[in-house]
Amino acid sequence: MSLKYLGETFDFHGGGSDLIFPHHENEIAQSQACIGDAHSFARYWLHNGFITIKSEKMSKSKNNFFTVKDILKEYPGEVVRFFILQTHYRSPLDFSDERLKEAQAGLARLANSEAYLEELTDGEGNSSTGAALKEKAEKCLTEFFEAMDDDFNTALAISQMFALSKDINIYYQDVVSGRAEKDTDSLRRVKDIYSEMAEIIGILEADTAKQDDEIAGKLMEIIIGIRQDARKEKNWAVADRIRDELKKAGIVLEDTPQGVRWKKI
Repeated sequence: MSLKYLGETFDFHGGGSDLIFPHHENEIAQSQACIGDAHSFARYWLHNGFITIKSEKMSKSKNNFFTVKDILKEYPGEVVRFFILQTHYRSPLDFSDERLKEAQAGLARLANSEAYLEELTDGEGNSSTGAALKEKAEKCLTEFFEAMDDDFNTALAISQMFALSKDINIYYQDVVSGRAEKDTDSLRRVKDIYSEMAEIIGILEADTAKQDDEIAGKLMEIIIGIRQDARKEKNWAVADRIRDELKKAGIVLEDTPQGVRWKKI
């Protein structure tokens, strides 16, 4: 089957670490007997560690398993990906809701630094205050690639993103507080480096427009709820003020028999 669809040699062959013997060693023996020792069959073998629940191997027999579909009901796919990549693929991956929440918080910190870079690179700033940060970014990128070249060590690579993120945050606070002037040229290079690392890892790709719409919807639910409470209490001044202020902001409330609706104008 592999000869038919992938040819005599293909790049990656993967599976759980429990498949090394006898399954994969047997595949190598069979393929070499078939096509000759001169061919390597697969160039790279990737054997992942087990997923564990409280240090026990996940399995149906122990009824301690979960599906990706179940997790995605609670967390965005990008969070799940980031959670997995923070552990080396050959190491056991211990699953817990707490660790997923930690991954979500970590990803939010990296996204926050990305937003700072967007702000710092908007407009012009001709100082040289970002030279040290640019040098740090170049160093982080070099070590990032070294980690990825070292048996696909995504966990170590991501640590370089966190190191750079910390320095970005410090520089941003210096600019905001007036301790430093913006260095746009240096920061644009830092932004490119940060984006390159994020793209390779596969994070910070979420649709921000969709996220903003979801947040706006939740905020409107809260505001409408407060207005409805005010109306029940016959506090017409507060209810009318909420309606009028929203209208000034470009949002109209419509009171219907099915409930309150809102729309942008």
